[in-house]
Amino acid sequence: MRNSLGLFLAAALLAACGPKPEEAAQAPPPPTAPAEPAGPLSYTSKTADAEVSITLPPEVGAIPSLYAKLFSEGRNELDSFAEGAKGELEALRAGGDKPLPYGRSLDYAVTAQTPRLLSLVLNAMENTGGAHPNTLLSTTIWDKAAGKAVAPADLFAPGADMTAADKALCDAIRAAKQTRAGDPALTGELKTCPALTAASLALAASTTPGKAGGLIAVFSPYALGPYAEGAYRVVVPASAVQGVLNPAYADQFAGAPAPGQDKGPES
Repeated sequence: MRNSLGLFLAAALLAACGPKPEEAAQAPPPPTAPAEPAGPLSYTSKTADAEVSITLPPEVGAIPSLYAKLFSEGRNELDSFAEGAKGELEALRAGGDKPLPYGRSLDYAVTAQTPRLLSLVLNAMENTGGAHPNTLLSTTIWDKAAGKAVAPADLFAPGADMTAADKALCDAIRAAKQTRAGDPALTGELKTCPALTAASLALAASTTPGKAGGLIAVFSPYALGPYAEGAYRVVVPASAVQGVLNPAYADQFAGAPAPGQDKGPES
């Protein structure tokens, strides 16, 4: 009897010290291991005619639909480039030339991620034996909830008055041009102001975690001036576009652009 009483008291003590049922239900789940990437995050091919590669960040590998789109399209583009290089270089060799292999690389980088959106900049470098390699910048904004890409114009409310937002972009471009080097030739007045809805746009990381602090507009060399100026990344803060954002995406923006959003491997 004494042993039974002791066991009863011990069980009661454990029950009193342990979590109540409602507390156990509120306890956070144990951490889970990161999901395996949907596939390889890089691809490289080197032949006598072409050297091609694609690199994707882990954030893309975690979204199978986005990964399938970017990796498949990238491989197809690189394979077509390599096949075209083979035909051109064979013709040059037949004429007695000794050309170097052509090259093309597709490098994706994340600029920002919110609960709903993932934003990327593509730096596509191409060398076909000219005076210098060519750089082409483009962007992808992926709606994770809808499983599709968002066109830059769709970030804004239909029919919104973009006058002030377009001015903010032009002001940012002018400021960027004025800080390039010390050569007056690189700081000329902007002749044509691009519209924000027509620019290649990415999300800018924010001072508020989990939000976009604004928009990054990317411009390839020649887009805003001579090749010597190079590529541009200019930032338009969320405060300049908050009133014209599409309501479907407005809650993804808050805070201010984090420092360094105007810098990238191509700038």
